[in-house]
Formats: sequence, C-alpha cells, structure tokens
Amino acid sequence: MLVLPYASYLRVYEPLAALDRATRESLRETLQTSMDTISTLTSEQTTVLRRAVSSGALDIDGHQGAGTYVMRVAGRSFYCPSDMPLRSWLSLTSLVGSIGDANVQLLFAPESIAMADEDFLSWRRRNPQAVPHIRQTTWGVPRTWFLLVRDAERELYDAGDFDSIRYRAKVIDAQRRVASSHAVLERVIDDADLLAELLDLGAWLDSFDPASWVEIDYAGVAQYVGDQLVDDHSADEVHRALTALRHGDWVTAGSTYRAFEERWRVVNGYERAN
Repeated sequence: MLVLPYASYLRVYEPLAALDRATRESLRETLQTSMDTISTLTSEQTTVLRRAVSSGALDIDGHQGAGTYVMRVAGRSFYCPSDMPLRSWLSLTSLVGSIGDANVQLLFAPESIAMADEDFLSWRRRNPQAVPHIRQTTWGVPRTWFLLVRDAERELYDAGDFDSIRYRAKVIDAQRRVASSHAVLERVIDDADLLAELLDLGAWLDSFDPASWVEIDYAGVAQYVGDQLVDDHSADEVHRALTALRHGDWVTAGSTYRAFEERWRVVNGYERAN
C-alpha cells in the first residue's frame, strides 16, 4: 500500500446519527464493507495525487471520493468522512492567501478557478455549518495537537510496510485539555500565534458531537522518526512541560520542551530537503 511519507493527520470521528443525511446516504457502502484505516488513507492519498497530476483544471466536486474512516470503540462505530470537496477548497483558499491570485492563475486557468468558486458557493449554501472532519500537516506533527491527548491514549500500529503511532481520545477530554492549556499558556507565555492556534483548535472541536472521538495519526511521518519511534512519547513531554509552566518551574519546562523540539526538528528538516 502507498502511504505518503510527509503527511500527518488530525481526525474527528462522529456517531452516525450526528452526520448529515447526505453523508449518511453516502456511507451505506461503508457500513457493509469494512475498510481499515490504512486502506482508506491510501485511497485518500491516491485520489489527491491523481487529481494533482491529471490536468491543470481544478477538480473540486461534490463527492466524497476517498472513502470514510471508521473507528470502533466498545462495540460502537464512529465515522470520519474524508470531506474532500471542502478540504480541497480550503487548501485552494490557503494557497491563494500564501502566493496570491496572480500566481495561482499561473497554475490553474481563471475559468477553472471561477467554476470551482461557483461550485463551492453552491455547496456551501446547502451546507452552511460544515467543517472538515480532518486536518492535515506535512513534515511533522504540530505541538498543539499533542495538547489534545495523553500518553495513555497512545498506541503503535501496523501501517503496512512500517510502524506508526496514533492517539485516540474522547472529544470532550480534548476540549477540556485545550481550554486548560490555553489558560496556562495565556498566563505565562507571550505567544499570540500559539494562543490563536489553540483557540482555533478548540472552536473546531466544538463543531462536532460531544460523543465524538479525536485521533492524531503520525501516518507516513512516522518513517522519519526512525529508531526513536518506539520511545516517542511526545504528548507526555508536551504535558510535562505544560505542568512545569503551571508551577513556575521554568528549568524543567525548558529542558523537557527542548527534547521534544529537537526530535521534531529532525523531521521538519526533511521539508527543506524536498
């Protein structure tokens, strides 16, 4: 199976009843055909790659296309739609924001962008409250994600040709941890970007059913952690640093966070190499 080595994921899995009718309809096949996480991830990444190399036209359609992730906990099933149309649009708007309209038009024909605009606005009118169930990043795992989970929620899993790590926590626990972390960091650290990122994470989690679960998946990024993977306890390090800050122990907070940062600096370095 193909798993791209540079992406990691933050997913929310909701109960079936919490999903909109159109998504529930699209899940009929999934309910009868069990796909594991890696198969679904491979399908998602293959879909993205195929669209990226097929042509210069934007392909943001109204179909899920890449499947749905399924988590089973204590006999119950929870679902994380791939939300490809919405995520594709958000990626495009992020690209426009970073390189500007003129440069985007060097990559895509103006009429293609206009059509994508029209299609998305039509979809958004039908789904005004929708937010993506999945966030992803490249060449690492954001430090704020680790504030959502605890070390006891960590597990190694078989990602096919390699081992990877995932954390799974109840959304209500993740929400409480975000709020608590923000309260501590707001008091002791002058970092507007970090605090804004935490507020954004909290608002995103608030969009989902309280019975949902959240998952951090190293996915292919685990390949760059190398021999340290088994001993990687990043969530524990981030929380120990936060606890030290809460108690005014700057020495422990600094040394603990530096160990965390150094490990991920090596992984982040692959982005510059690519």
